[in-house]
Amino acid sequence: MLRESTAAELVRIIRESKRPISFGQILVQANLRGVLSWHRTLRRYLDLLVQSRLVKVEEKDVGSVNPQQLYSIQHVKAQLWTGFEALAFHGLNWETPGSDLYPVLTDLAALVRSRPLARKSLTRLITGLEDSLAYELLRDLARQSGGTELVTGLLATRPVDLAYLLRRSDLLGIGGSTRQLMSRIVDTYFSIPQDVDGRVFLQTRERFLKLQHLYATRGSLRLLETPGRGRLGISLVKGLSPAQIVSASGKQLGVTG
Repeated sequence: MLRESTAAELVRIIRESKRPISFGQILVQANLRGVLSWHRTLRRYLDLLVQSRLVKVEEKDVGSVNPQQLYSIQHVKAQLWTGFEALAFHGLNWETPGSDLYPVLTDLAALVRSRPLARKSLTRLITGLEDSLAYELLRDLARQSGGTELVTGLLATRPVDLAYLLRRSDLLGIGGSTRQLMSRIVDTYFSIPQDVDGRVFLQTRERFLKLQHLYATRGSLRLLETPGRGRLGISLVKGLSPAQIVSASGKQLGVTG
């Protein structure tokens, strides 16, 4: 995984230049500042910044075999793509529309977690798992897109960076709802709920207990007790029944239709 601090320093180097700056000049400055020293690593960061439209690159003929590449700031924020297709990329086991990607403007923390998604001749940077979950929950709470069930299924069956997910949710104004959703999942699997399919409950509970052990080891579950920023849609999340949570988890694991 690339580092946010390194990406931020490279953006700073480009921004501080009074004119478009070459690859070699960026590498020299990065070396002087102790950011990085390997040209291949720098290439990865610059390609990412260019793909996100935060930085633009222009080529200049300098009489050599390869033209000189000159970098300058293009936009203040990075552009990534998210949606059901992004969740499918990260392991969502549901049938979703094949072209449900939409752009979002975000920060370097999300950018360094992004992943390239190639579709025919077009490659887009899609949000990482935690960002995809947060954006999909936000879209459902704001527009009733149906994404909360998908987010629930993934949260209950696969590990996430819970601390980062909560930070991203706070930034999007759904911190309270995300904490409430995770708490509802925890409560469901640490109780004996009524009106749920017993077989599906036991299989999905086994998976979630493994996740719970991982979070307990990291101390992540204590973060659910911290106040979240924003309460958009919190009543909708509170209304999720154990049966809905178990059903979503079972569908994600493929143990129910």
